[in-house]
Amino acid sequence: MVITDEHLIQRTLAGSQAAFGQLIARYQDFVFSLCMRVLGSREEAEETAQDAFLKVYHNLSTFKQESRFSTWLYTLTYRTALDRARLRKRPVQALETDEYVLQVEDKSTAAPDANLHQADLQDQLEHAINQLKPDAASVVSLYYLQEQSVKEIAEVTGLTETNVKTKLFRSREALRDLLRQSLQQEARQMI
Repeated sequence: MVITDEHLIQRTLAGSQAAFGQLIARYQDFVFSLCMRVLGSREEAEETAQDAFLKVYHNLSTFKQESRFSTWLYTLTYRTALDRARLRKRPVQALETDEYVLQVEDKSTAAPDANLHQADLQDQLEHAINQLKPDAASVVSLYYLQEQSVKEIAEVTGLTETNVKTKLFRSREALRDLLRQSLQQEARQMI
């Protein structure tokens, strides 16, 4: 039996710390990854993720279930990370490639060469995403990696749906150009 977010929320509101622990376990990787994407520092991301979960705990009774819990959590996390970035008075950074690892699907049934090829493509994509502006990288991550809808991304980021679509369009073009350049460089090195 799959325990739903709504069930865990109700149990948490009734006083169950174990239920809240299950919510944290379910979303901690995403919350941390989003904080890393915005802040670029592992230490700040860890602290901000903790702050975000504290805010969730203290504000859980205000969650109205008009949208999914994950959307509400992402919004709260994104805004918490942006607040931290503003406080430090340094620009929001893109991530270093080795600090943020995109999860590659388990292709255990595929041939080893296919796994290597998939990992290489994943590395190239990750590198290209890290070259985008941080706000564009966040939108791309939310849409393609976290599979959020345009409407949900708009809620999380505070952008309009039109702005989200525009950022996605421009980011796809930028990623296409970055990947094309990367592949051309790789081809030149092989010759």
